[in-house]
Amino acid sequence: MFYKKIAAVVMSVVIAGSVPCTVFADTDVSAVTDGEVEELSIEEDFSDGTDSISALANALADKTVSDVAEYQEAKAEAEEIAQKRLEAEAAAEAARKAEEERKAAEEAARKAEEARVAKRQEIADFALQFVGNPYVYGGTSLTNGADCSGFVMSVFAQFGYELPRVAAAQCAASQKKSVEDIEVGDLVFYGDGGIDHVALYIGDGKIVHASTAATGIKVSDYNYRAPAAVGTFVE
Repeated sequence: MFYKKIAAVVMSVVIAGSVPCTVFADTDVSAVTDGEVEELSIEEDFSDGTDSISALANALADKTVSDVAEYQEAKAEAEEIAQKRLEAEAAAEAARKAEEERKAAEEAARKAEEARVAKRQEIADFALQFVGNPYVYGGTSLTNGADCSGFVMSVFAQFGYELPRVAAAQCAASQKKSVEDIEVGDLVFYGDGGIDHVALYIGDGKIVHASTAATGIKVSDYNYRAPAAVGTFVE
């Protein structure tokens, strides 16, 4: 009978959870007889242990809730940091591409300007090779003779430009610019009360032109006469 009660107590402890067994510490089981066993109240003997288990369970539950909240907060913070990092990387990449595009645009503009200047210089260099050839009124031959407008017209024709035949018409058809902005390859027009002469500007304050029958095609200072206008057919 005694052992059955002990078994019942142990089973109750197992069912309830881990309960301290100090209740048996001062009991000499071998000395107890069936007639001497006192009724054991599981509820009274294990009430403290049961309360401790409940408190522990509540504490664990609170700790779990707290840990979950901290985890969620840390996760949200990590995601925000990761998002900011992605945004920063995207901004840096956009800035890098913008800088590359800017440099490419500058390089393209530089090459275009070099090509523009080179083309103007090519026209001037081409015209200079005919210095010394004769002036012929009404002529358009670079080798056998040309007048001022015939010389200019024939030079530009070599580069795909179709200029009018006479100086006044060339001046009217050209894009005007100030003398201060004159460039190699521009045309300088002369005349008092009307355009009667044209020359090609070659830089350094000089022009090449079919001057007169006495001097032929030659180089002169651009202001040997007062320029009436400056025009261009070249970009």
